[in-house]
Amino acid sequence: MMEYLAVMLGGAFGALTRYLTSSFINKIAGIDFPAGTLFVNTLGSFILVFFTILTVEKVAIDPLWRLFFAVGFLGAFTTFSTFSYETIALFQDGEVLKGILNILVNNVLSITAGIGGFILARALT
Repeated sequence: MMEYLAVMLGGAFGALTRYLTSSFINKIAGIDFPAGTLFVNTLGSFILVFFTILTVEKVAIDPLWRLFFAVGFLGAFTTFSTFSYETIALFQDGEVLKGILNILVNNVLSITAGIGGFILARALT
């Protein structure tokens, strides 16, 4: 039960932080580009890998804090962080082709799903 609470609370803070950060970056960037999303995805990827390596290999922390921060907070702050971490792990494990495939499949399927959603939404309106 505590695991669920940790993820839920982390997710709430992560979602709010993403909204505030992305809005702020978009406002100061002042360009027609999702700079806020780019910023939070890049930052989230860096933080997740850093945090995971640090807390798995260097610093022991309560697993509930890992769930709160890595799964809850960063999961809501950005979903790109997990993709980045898993791809880096594949490369570290010598699975270069799987790493490249992971990059391609994640991007192609995400964009394809977005296009499918766009087409379906347009068809329904």
